[in-house]
Amino acid sequence: MTAWKRCLRVLAVPAAALAVTVAVLPLAVAKDKEAAAQPQAAQANYSKEFKKLGAPVQNLVNAKKWDEVLAALPQFASLPTPTPDDLKAVATWRLQAAQGAGDADEFAAAIEDFLAKGYAEPQNVGAMHRQLAAHYSAKKDTARTLEHFQKYVESDSEVVPEDFETLGRLYMQSNQYAEACQNLGKAIDLAKSRNEKPKEMWFQLRDRCFIETKDNAARLSNLEALVTQYPDKEYYGRIVALYQAQSSDDRIVMLNAYRLAASDPEGGLATVGAYLAYADTALVSGSPGEAQRGIERGIKEGIVPNASSNQQLVTQAKNAVASDKKSLPGEAASAAKNPKGEVDVKVGLGFFSTGDYAQAVELVRRGIAKGGVARLDDANLLLGSALLELGKKDEARAAFEAAKAAAPEGSYLGRIADLWLARIAREGTAPAADSAGE
Repeated sequence: MTAWKRCLRVLAVPAAALAVTVAVLPLAVAKDKEAAAQPQAAQANYSKEFKKLGAPVQNLVNAKKWDEVLAALPQFASLPTPTPDDLKAVATWRLQAAQGAGDADEFAAAIEDFLAKGYAEPQNVGAMHRQLAAHYSAKKDTARTLEHFQKYVESDSEVVPEDFETLGRLYMQSNQYAEACQNLGKAIDLAKSRNEKPKEMWFQLRDRCFIETKDNAARLSNLEALVTQYPDKEYYGRIVALYQAQSSDDRIVMLNAYRLAASDPEGGLATVGAYLAYADTALVSGSPGEAQRGIERGIKEGIVPNASSNQQLVTQAKNAVASDKKSLPGEAASAAKNPKGEVDVKVGLGFFSTGDYAQAVELVRRGIAKGGVARLDDANLLLGSALLELGKKDEARAAFEAAKAAAPEGSYLGRIADLWLARIAREGTAPAADSAGE
């Protein structure tokens, strides 16, 4: 992985990376300028005093003598009873002259005055606010940039997801993280509504926001959405850590969470501690083969040191697998005679551990059919995992859907089922069995 790709995956985004430059939209006020370019138009209601003073100014406008136009405008302040059209014409001349003269500060002031007095056509309001946002962005005035970019987004019917990203970044610069979260979410939702893939960085920025607001529930949902779009060990690692903290390290939850992460060819776990925790959980749960496969993947990817202590752990797991292979056939025969399906499921886990996925499927299905299974959500997750290893994606999908249906609403195992389903959808028709041994 190249260095720049690694940088994109850092979730705690440095403040410097949030700098926002708002681009100027050329000719944003062109339509308004054209609308009032001829202040003596017959349909307009101009005062006599204005017509007398305005004719030479209009000639200066036509000649594009902008400095002279600006110098002539103060005289209109003395009009005794100016009409609304008089005032709009003066404001329009000011807008044209300030832009033509290249006076950025005067142009910004002219736009603000034009907007404040309601002279802008509705279709131009958003673009004019964006001009102001660009002006204040160049002056590094974050508060005014945010004010006008927010008004641009609210006024323009053609905003794109990247506009919400910019607004989110501006709120982050202002340390308004709740508002930043909302706008980054809008960027993601708008992209999805346009059948576009949301950018990875939008999820990353939201992660930073949720960390700042200490909203771990929303952070977990965001990370889960992120990993379905961009599977990566860093994201899986954060999800697993949140499951661990929020479930009080529930063994069933954690075994399923580790299995989900470590079995994804594009995923994995990001730290030595996570792989060792997976191995420990798997060993305690009666699945030493998972402990072996997890540690071996960690070593292969250079995350787990190839040290003697870790090799001893692999050896311990291998020995347990060898022992299980000898005892499992007898245990399966005994389980067949037991009326409780829970026994079949436990033996099925043993076969899953040894890599005999076909036998695992047979035993778990038999146990579910018998009934008496303590955790149908857990059993169906195991069944789906074994079927996916066999490349039977349609059957695996059905098992994961059954796991979700059996899980209490909002439970961790239900969420894990959703992540399995997302992985199947992401991988399409590619055979999962091809990557099982990687």
